[in-house]
Amino acid sequence: MNEEGFEIGYFKVRSLMKELGLLIKQPGSHKYKKATVEHIDIPNELDREFKVSAPDSVWCGDITHVWAGNRWRYVAR
Repeated sequence: MNEEGFEIGYFKVRSLMKELGLLIKQPGSHKYKKATVEHIDIPNELDREFKVSAPDSVWCGDITHVWAGNRWRYVAR
């Protein structure tokens, strides 16, 4: 709205939303747990030594999730 020439700030938006009965919903903060012990079944073989002797000898993966449509979808790569 500022770009269109309207002077508007946080408090004005808040009062207009209150007047119109609109609510804001923001996700809460998320705190990831830090592992305190290494999992016995999955040893840390690299131990942060990322220099390997040959290509294709060490692999890693990642899993994340994204909100798609009306539910969380998990993506692994």
